[in-house]
Amino acid sequence: MAKAPQRPTLTSPKGAFKFPKLTVADTKFKEEGEYSVKLVVSADTPGVAQLISKCDDAAAESLKEAKANAKNAAEAKKWETKYLPYAQVEDEETGEPTGEVEFKFTMKASGVSKKTGKPWARKPALFDAKGSPIKGEPDIGGGTIGKISFQIIPYAPTTVVGASAKLALEAVQIIELKQFGDKSASSYGFGEEEGYEYTKDEDEGDSPFSGDDAAPSDDEPVDF
Repeated sequence: MAKAPQRPTLTSPKGAFKFPKLTVADTKFKEEGEYSVKLVVSADTPGVAQLISKCDDAAAESLKEAKANAKNAAEAKKWETKYLPYAQVEDEETGEPTGEVEFKFTMKASGVSKKTGKPWARKPALFDAKGSPIKGEPDIGGGTIGKISFQIIPYAPTTVVGASAKLALEAVQIIELKQFGDKSASSYGFGEEEGYEYTKDEDEGDSPFSGDDAAPSDDEPVDF
């Protein structure tokens, strides 16, 4: 039996994470669990066009093999590629393209080795912006900025997606962490104005309610 070719490990452009499931495997649809993340990047970001081309080539490779092994023309037609591991992002209200591309990366969380019959489990490696490993399970929310290490793998066709390819998740670099529940000022309708600017030093200083200006406690009488 011919040995499967060793595919190169690639690194994605920097982008925003969407629906990240990187520390706890999702078992809703797959009992063995799956880690996944969607990466949203501008279509004109360097490297995006090349990644799209590589996905298309891998899918074409899978389709060519599927058609060569098809029993007849009808079956060959069934394996036509229906879905790819990327999609053009559209505005939810207008349906117009936003100029962004969304790539989906996945990793199977567990299984049983065909060679040894022993169970195995794995999870994505996590690194910070400096390249240092992240220990534990950080709360990685949507909007986090980072990069993905992955392989492009053609896979056997199914009736749902036809012959295609997948982006096999390997590791993640978190450049700007955004935790679940975090929201930006713009999400509340706030824009930039002239005036007060917050600094981190304020967190380490005295409370604004100190000394004679201290806020009264609930147990103290208040004179008006």
